[in-house]
Amino acid sequence: MSVDVASGKSRKVGFTIAGKILFANCAIVAVGSFAGTWFSQSYSDQPSFVLGTVLFTGGLLISLPVNYVATRLALSPLRRLAGSMEQVQHGNLESEADFIPADRQVAKLVDSYNAMLARIKEDRGMIEKLSLIDPLTEVGNTRALHQGLETEIARIDRYGRNMPAAFSVLIIDLDNFKEINDTFGHLAGDEVLKDMATLLMRSLRKTDTTLAALKHYRFGGDEFVVIAPHTSAAGAKLLVGRLQKTISEFPFRTHEGVLLAKTKVGPLGASIGFASYPEETANADELMDLADKRMYEMKDGKAHGRIGRLPHPEEFLGLGGAQLGRTGTYQD
Repeated sequence: MSVDVASGKSRKVGFTIAGKILFANCAIVAVGSFAGTWFSQSYSDQPSFVLGTVLFTGGLLISLPVNYVATRLALSPLRRLAGSMEQVQHGNLESEADFIPADRQVAKLVDSYNAMLARIKEDRGMIEKLSLIDPLTEVGNTRALHQGLETEIARIDRYGRNMPAAFSVLIIDLDNFKEINDTFGHLAGDEVLKDMATLLMRSLRKTDTTLAALKHYRFGGDEFVVIAPHTSAAGAKLLVGRLQKTISEFPFRTHEGVLLAKTKVGPLGASIGFASYPEETANADELMDLADKRMYEMKDGKAHGRIGRLPHPEEFLGLGGAQLGRTGTYQD
């Protein structure tokens, strides 16, 4: 069956395999009936008439189940192929046709279907990757971040809310990034962002290399987020200090190769806030909010030339009474 696009109507273009078998059987029956009629009219008074009639009737009766069996066998690979296609229609792209039909034409159809399915899976994988990756830095984007948070929270809900199952979130904001753009242009800023993403991927441990295990994300602008699995609040504080040191020592350059540390901008630094789940809060939004507030507390401390202080629980009015862990102080 095919569709006439101009008229929107379908039109028949040929017989199915079952139709061909049925047509052949009908032709045999028609020829046999004609022959039997002629035979009976010509030799009705002969003994062979009875034998011919019996043979013809017997052959006709035998052809019916033979036709049924042949049709079932002929349509079996097409039914299996149709079943696979129905699975694909419902979103299962793993439903390949894993059989080799005896009919060469049907075999070509199965091969074409499998090739088409492989291309669809490849294209979907590429689309999914593009939808989760920041095109500039090639780390996870905001959508991937939300998926990463959901994955970690689901893991804790499944295996228990004990300390080994905890995870922490770090929000990293680059200091004086606007000054880099204003002084050297946005291409220089883009180069710094790409170097920052590379630094994060190299300096932080990764438990897996698959897309679903990405732990580094660009949160927008010059902000990055790190999800640190199996990391408590105390471990996150240590990670903050290590990252600050690593970032301050990294030789960031402009797109023209100018070393920022030797310009009026100076060495690039970062303000980092953290929060731990479920040690400090059991809500994903509160988790990000707490890390964000701590990041801005550090940035404010740098602006006023003082030590960055981790805020006390009572200072966070928007956390809805969440039970926060102990807090302390750390050096920039």
